[in-house]
Amino acid sequence: MKFPGYFLIVADFIKWAKAQGIPVGPGRGSGAGSLVAYSTTITDIDPLRFSLLFERFLNPDRVSMPDFDIDFCQDRREEVIRYVQQKYGRDQVGQIITFGTLQARAVLRDVGRVLQMPYGQVDKLSKMVPQNP
Repeated sequence: MKFPGYFLIVADFIKWAKAQGIPVGPGRGSGAGSLVAYSTTITDIDPLRFSLLFERFLNPDRVSMPDFDIDFCQDRREEVIRYVQQKYGRDQVGQIITFGTLQARAVLRDVGRVLQMPYGQVDKLSKMVPQNP
């Protein structure tokens, strides 16, 4: 697929989701640097206003094809997937997920931040954990 087709398909299902009242994230990752993505309402972030670089999204040195990081409301995500499958064909739709890992110390710091614990206390606890348990 050429890039115009990719942009138009992504813009289509984002427009559909918004019309259905499904919350869609404003855009993140390298795709937020694309003025075309902004002008087609794929993202809600003006890359010129925030000096974002298009080259992060698409450049000759990039090994992989560009893609958009799109966040849909978890409760209604399946509706969007069904729409895309019905419109473009079930055999043309794939789901991709990325898993991240954290070391034990980072987990403690992350949990402490979420629980709004004092940084000093969390830091002291995390330093009690060996580097690579």
